[in-house]
Amino acid sequence: MTKLGRKGGQNIRELAFRRRVKAVTSFVTAGSIIVLPLVLAKPLDRLLRTILSGNSSQVQSTLNFLPVLYLFLILVALGLIANGAFLWKRANHADQGAKGEENIAQALSILESQGWQLEYGMRLGNGLGDLDVFCVSPQGKAFAIEVKSHRGEVITDGQELFRRMGNKKYPFEKNFISQTMKQALKIKQQKDLDFVTPILVFSTARVSIQGDKFKNVYVVEKAKLVSLLKSLQLQPKEKATKKRAKRNVRATLFTRYL
Repeated sequence: MTKLGRKGGQNIRELAFRRRVKAVTSFVTAGSIIVLPLVLAKPLDRLLRTILSGNSSQVQSTLNFLPVLYLFLILVALGLIANGAFLWKRANHADQGAKGEENIAQALSILESQGWQLEYGMRLGNGLGDLDVFCVSPQGKAFAIEVKSHRGEVITDGQELFRRMGNKKYPFEKNFISQTMKQALKIKQQKDLDFVTPILVFSTARVSIQGDKFKNVYVVEKAKLVSLLKSLQLQPKEKATKKRAKRNVRATLFTRYL
């Protein structure tokens, strides 16, 4: 596997930039809609009086309609401002996510000198978005790493993940476990691999999950990611482990039968 030119967080940084461009466009358009009618009010009034000079009632009727039109334009401008504010907020969220991915990439950089191969921002398609990090150890073990930049403490009740902030806990906006698992399965198919280990890492939050594993997905904080990868690369491959487990069960049953 060759290392691609994309850097950690690059995809989402570009997304944040596109959102900011759209937000600025909305703000500028809104400003134009509000200002231009005011600037053109007097010239428009003179133009209408000149064109309709022979019909004073029609001139007055048209002039009476202009405030209604301007009110409509103000409402349109307010809608554009709201849309721009929403896009700007989304851009801030994207920048926060990009910062998290960049921090994870920095933490993983030590592995490159040890023979690990890393790819960032792999596009998966089928509604799965981008895989933040795909890495392969010197022993050939593959890992799909999804990065989240949420704050607080990540906990579980045994059924789903929660984020604890102070004395309150909040559900996440998406099922990150399902997302990470689907991405691992997708990259397994794309790369034609025997197995890809799914890992969900939080770049800022503290993770309090016993055994660092939840529903077959490793869930860790940034500080534990490198040590987790190093320990997992030394373990037997998943398929071989399952085969040995089955053989051990058959051997035990056979011994009991005898």
